[in-house]
Amino acid sequence: MKPLINGLHHITAFAQDPQENLDFYAGVLGLRLVKKTVNFDAPDVYHLYYGNETGAPGTIMTFFPYKGIGRGRQGKGQLTTTSFSIPANSMGYWTERLKKFNIKHTDPQERFEEAFIYFEDMDGLGLELVATARDERKGFTYGQIPEEHAIKGFHSITLTEDGYEKDRGTSEHLYESQPCC
Repeated sequence: MKPLINGLHHITAFAQDPQENLDFYAGVLGLRLVKKTVNFDAPDVYHLYYGNETGAPGTIMTFFPYKGIGRGRQGKGQLTTTSFSIPANSMGYWTERLKKFNIKHTDPQERFEEAFIYFEDMDGLGLELVATARDERKGFTYGQIPEEHAIKGFHSITLTEDGYEKDRGTSEHLYESQPCC
């Protein structure tokens, strides 16, 4: 029997400024602006969709940009890090690209035998680029990012939740989803 859940379909977040959001996700990260529509519950607010060329499930990051909202804070009960998959040989390319745009990031680290770097977008959303050979999806590029380094889609997410140990004096634990491929 095929599993009911094969992975992440999409992730939605809030942003402060639609143009800054577009410049970062389409410009710096090279994701495709798949669709620009409105929030149907608040038609004066955009709903921006980024992903791969076809807008395939597992690649779509969406945002509701609300002018003037405060910078996000990470805490329990939230998705605290969205990890994107990049080709295994692309870590050097991405660290240099983030430096070029003055985006603070960690040095490459290793987890489960895969290299990753952590950084945040302008609204404080935690992001990672995970270099993996297991992801065979094709990345999107329109010339901004060389095809051999393009983001392929979601790798995993990290949730911060109350742990079962709360009664034992521990209040938070990180739970990470299974990698995409």
